[in-house]
Amino acid sequence: MNAILHINAQELPSRCTKNGDRTEWIPTPECEEIKCELTLPPLRGTTYEPAYRNRFSPGETIRVTCGERYWIVGTRTLSVETTCKEDGEWTVRPVCQEVTCSRPQDRALSSRQSWRWWLNKLGDTVRYTCISGYRSTGGVTQATCTRDGWEPNPLCQEIPPCGTPPALEDGDTKTAMKEHYSHNETVEYMCQSYYIMEGEPYKTCLYGEWTGHMRCLRPCIVNEDEMSQHNITLKSSSTKYLVHDEIIEFRCTRGLSTGTVAMRQRCNSGVLVLPTCRE
Repeated sequence: MNAILHINAQELPSRCTKNGDRTEWIPTPECEEIKCELTLPPLRGTTYEPAYRNRFSPGETIRVTCGERYWIVGTRTLSVETTCKEDGEWTVRPVCQEVTCSRPQDRALSSRQSWRWWLNKLGDTVRYTCISGYRSTGGVTQATCTRDGWEPNPLCQEIPPCGTPPALEDGDTKTAMKEHYSHNETVEYMCQSYYIMEGEPYKTCLYGEWTGHMRCLRPCIVNEDEMSQHNITLKSSSTKYLVHDEIIEFRCTRGLSTGTVAMRQRCNSGVLVLPTCRE
C-alpha cells in the first residue's frame, strides 16, 4: 500500500534562495505520512483493539470499548468501530466519557425542583411529579438515569378519562350522566323508594376506571294471601312495606304457632320468612 503524505503545515513557507553558486528552497519542503492519532483518557476499563498502538494509517479500523460507567462521545454506545480517514481524522471520535443524563424534555413534567435534573450520572435517581392530568408511568415515584436515558420512558402519561358510570340495579344517579368524566370526578347514586343503600353513595373516576361499591337492598312486601295461607296476620303494624333490616311481628288468626319459625321476623333484602299457625 502506498503511503499517503501531506506537507507538514507546521514548517515555515519555503523560499527560493541563492546559496553561493546554487539556489535552493529554504527551508527544504518536507512531507510526512498521514496518521490518525489515538489518545484515550485514563478511564478504568477502557480498551482498544489492536492494542499497544496509538498511530494508524488511513483505512485502518480499530474497536474502542469504554468502561462500565462510560460511553463513546456522541454515540451513547459502550463500544464502537472507527476508521482512520485520509485527512487524518476518525470516522467516529474514539473518546470515552462518563454516562450522564440531561434534563428530560417532557412537557408533562412538573417544573418544580427542576435543578434536580442537572448533571446526573448513571444510576442516579430523581424524585419527580407530573402536571395535573398526568401521572408517572407505572406509578413510580422516581426516575433513574440509564444508558438509554431516563427510565421510565416516558416519565409521565396522560390520565385517561372515564366513560359513562355503570348502572345501579334498583337505583340511579342523582344527576344526568355524561359521556366522559375526568380523573377524581365523582357521581352520586340513590336507591328507589323503600330501598336501602349498602355502601357509600359515590363512585369515583380514578385513572380511567370507576371505583366504589354499593347496592340497593330490597324492601319486603307483606302479602295478604300468603299470610292467610299461614293462618297469621300483623300483630300491631298495618304497614305492608318493610325496609331492609326492619323487624315485624305476627300473630295467629286461628290455632297456635308451630314454633318452627319465630313470630318476630327481620326483612333481609326482600326476603321475609313467615311463621305458621295450625289449629
